[in-house]
Amino acid sequence: MTAQRKIVVAEFISLDGVVEAPERWHMSYVDDEMTAAIGAVQQRIDTMLLGRVTYEAFAGAFAGAPDHDPIVARMNRLAKVVVSSTLGDPSWANSTVLTGDVVDGVRELKARPGGDILVTGSITLVRSLLRAGLVDELNLLVHPIVVGAGERLFEAEGPKVPLTLTGCTVLGSGVANNHYAVA
Repeated sequence: MTAQRKIVVAEFISLDGVVEAPERWHMSYVDDEMTAAIGAVQQRIDTMLLGRVTYEAFAGAFAGAPDHDPIVARMNRLAKVVVSSTLGDPSWANSTVLTGDVVDGVRELKARPGGDILVTGSITLVRSLLRAGLVDELNLLVHPIVVGAGERLFEAEGPKVPLTLTGCTVLGSGVANNHYAVA
């Protein structure tokens, strides 16, 4: 029997739990070491599961970019599944839209053959998946900064999600690369 694909949530997160608008606070921490850490997670996946807003931001950055950059080439090659009730015909290569019941659709996606499935950004989607018990792993790049305001990863009245720390590396920038399995 083939093992079921895993849903891996990977987020840039501040010390106070903010994940919103990382372009405002995360970029000064990006270096080769962080790029390698992100790449290690991406090696296990062949599909990205995204909310519409994150999808549109990524499509704007990668869809028209030249494929001679290896990061761009990989992003354009991956299968992308967009959770949306408003996006009709996605224009970014290898993209499909998941409409209807998100939980049922994601369960079906996990049951298909393939590599693991990455969710990044897409906080509303991540919260829905956590509530439904569909997240298998969290990869949190915890930045040594208190942002103060912004959307946080975990809801104030969200579900209890027991986690097991499976790995932690502190990057030279001070960012903690924490890997958790959902217990």
